[in-house]
Amino acid sequence: MRSLGLLAILLCVGASLPAGAVELRLAYIDQELKPFLIGDGPDIPARPGMTVELAQRAAAKVGARLQLTRLPLPRLIEEVRAGRQDGVLSLRHSPERAAELVFPLLAGQPDPNRHVARLAYSLYKRKGEAVSWDGAHLTGLQNPVAVGGSPLIARRLKALGAQIVRSDTGTQMFGMLAMYRVDAAVTLDAMADRLLPEQGYTQIEKMMPALVVEEFYVPVSKGFYAANRDLVERFWQALGDLRNNTYAELTSGYLY
Repeated sequence: MRSLGLLAILLCVGASLPAGAVELRLAYIDQELKPFLIGDGPDIPARPGMTVELAQRAAAKVGARLQLTRLPLPRLIEEVRAGRQDGVLSLRHSPERAAELVFPLLAGQPDPNRHVARLAYSLYKRKGEAVSWDGAHLTGLQNPVAVGGSPLIARRLKALGAQIVRSDTGTQMFGMLAMYRVDAAVTLDAMADRLLPEQGYTQIEKMMPALVVEEFYVPVSKGFYAANRDLVERFWQALGDLRNNTYAELTSGYLY
């Protein structure tokens, strides 16, 4: 039912765009990063993820015709470089990437108000346990740490000397922690802050600081920006204006 509703909305949006609407071709990674990007492989599911839905709403707001393609990470910038894509949906800023792509900037730095996703992943443990995290050292582990599907988080934990075990959902992850199957869990703050009180996990607490915090943007090619500067700036602004309300509306449907 929700898929039909989303299709109807997209059809209405497409019908409302002017005939001369600028096409905005964005590629994004073909790996799941729940709840922001859903599914693996080239297909875009009916429930594509919060970041994809945000981009669709922002494009509709500025009158752009959004075309999305999923590609392996190494090909994202390559396709933009070759002119087959106009930009990348959800990409971290780096000096190397900024040399080829145009990011939304503020005083010469990535504009934190116009990102599409801010991912803060934190460690959670049972209250009173000896597990400790000071931002540099993770100590007191006797059992593995439960993690979701993010390769970045898995690599970070392994670098800290932790063993990991995969978990598909936040509910499963905190259940494993509550049942002493793992000594800690790492997940998105936004999910945990809602799920823990709803599920009654009063014996579980967050450890500070966050393990990983990253912001993702929608950079475009220099050529596309030069030809469509006003549109791109309005699109970036729409992403920032719509982001918080869109994610607040969609979070529960994607995470639980």
